[in-house]
Amino acid sequence: MKIIHCADLHIEVKEMKGLSVEKRKIKRNRMLQNFIDLANFAENNKVDAILLCGDTFDVPSPTKNTVSLFKKVILNHPNIKFFYVWGNHDEKFSPFGADEKPSNFILFGENFKKFDVDDEVTIGGVSLPRFIMDSFYSTVNFDKDRFNILMLHGPVNTADQYFNGIYTNKLVGKNIDYLALGHIHLGGSGKIDERGIWRFSGCLEGKNFNDASKIGEKKGFYLLEIENKKMTSSFIPFSRYDYRVIELNITSNIDHFQIVNKLNEILSNLSKDDIVKVVLKGKHKEENPIQVDMIKAEFENKFFHFEVVDESQTEFDFERYSKETYSLKGEFLRSVYADKTLQDAEKEKIATIGLEALKGEDLSI
Repeated sequence: MKIIHCADLHIEVKEMKGLSVEKRKIKRNRMLQNFIDLANFAENNKVDAILLCGDTFDVPSPTKNTVSLFKKVILNHPNIKFFYVWGNHDEKFSPFGADEKPSNFILFGENFKKFDVDDEVTIGGVSLPRFIMDSFYSTVNFDKDRFNILMLHGPVNTADQYFNGIYTNKLVGKNIDYLALGHIHLGGSGKIDERGIWRFSGCLEGKNFNDASKIGEKKGFYLLEIENKKMTSSFIPFSRYDYRVIELNITSNIDHFQIVNKLNEILSNLSKDDIVKVVLKGKHKEENPIQVDMIKAEFENKFFHFEVVDESQTEFDFERYSKETYSLKGEFLRSVYADKTLQDAEKEKIATIGLEALKGEDLSI
């Protein structure tokens, strides 16, 4: 038996800061296309079931056009069973009404249920509330002689702003072989007990820079193959528009052209479809200012989206400025360094912030 474990498709994603209106539309359409492509992959690879582990939609009430297309995908693949649990974004949403639900779509509600999908594999699931009661754990019940998969959505062994947490020590001895999870977009895994493991598949495609992938990595899903109650699994890269955050630590002697050369070397490993944010850190000399607009112009046409954030600091010659007689900067620095209530590190920080504020400004009274 072949099973796809995926989560957090976030169809109709709303939060796409920084993208133009046109690119937001392209990215939003792509999130829906991912589901279409996922189902086609499953059909072409003879996958028996797809586990949609929560936040399939980014909103609790997606548009009629989106829901209609989503339903048609499921109806067009009758040989694939789609198992669905709610997440915190699509809480209590069902694409199908009670009188139209097809046999290959199984929605797990707020009470634990399980289904034997063949002679050896059972899939169970619960759409968890935001406050997970201890009584939930007592309802999980699997046959020890079968290969058992449990679908849930929420953080593991910790709480967050959405859930008070799924605690694996309360699932010990429940005959779980594979706990298929959604909610954490960056993936992750661990052991439940000697028998079972838990795993986040990560999101199918990132929705913002918090979901950024490392260079060479992509978002995707896990393909599980179960035979004779033994599982093998492989991660399938699937995303197209990957978020990338590139941190470049600059040194005081670096100039604009050296920054561009370094970025050319790093960014050559990325795809034209990537959504890229470069964050500049470190210090640069005052005579080598960071040319943010020029850096952006150099690279913005090479990627789906490109932006630069300058978090670097200017390295000022405090001694030179403090010796200037008729200078606002000199007066400011002398007053800062004369303050005996401040530590040296505090003085440097205040001096830097002050000179940054005064840099390039013509002040008059």
